[in-house]
Amino acid sequence: MTEGSRPEARAQKREPATFPISCSYSFEEQGRSKSIIKHGISLDLSESGICIYAPVRLDEGMRLSVSGEPWREAREGSVRWCKMITPELFRVGIQLLAGPHPIAPPSQA
Repeated sequence: MTEGSRPEARAQKREPATFPISCSYSFEEQGRSKSIIKHGISLDLSESGICIYAPVRLDEGMRLSVSGEPWREAREGSVRWCKMITPELFRVGIQLLAGPHPIAPPSQA
């Protein structure tokens, strides 16, 4: 550990993983339920979370559905943090909630 660095606080090791990702979430507006889908790019992945670049701010605590190439089905997640890189680009940490292992095994054709 170098001077000024902090020990790793994560329980699982992160692996670099770059692939297109979709995040969808629902909300109420004027008494109507609305759903939004935003597309981004993943940066890294672990069994319990994923870090992505997104084009919009995602609020801490927001529940959403995450889908991308390593999963057979969408995964439910919760936004843990969101950092603005530029006004049009945000780095977002998402905790993946209970469900199957995030890396899907090779398909059996």
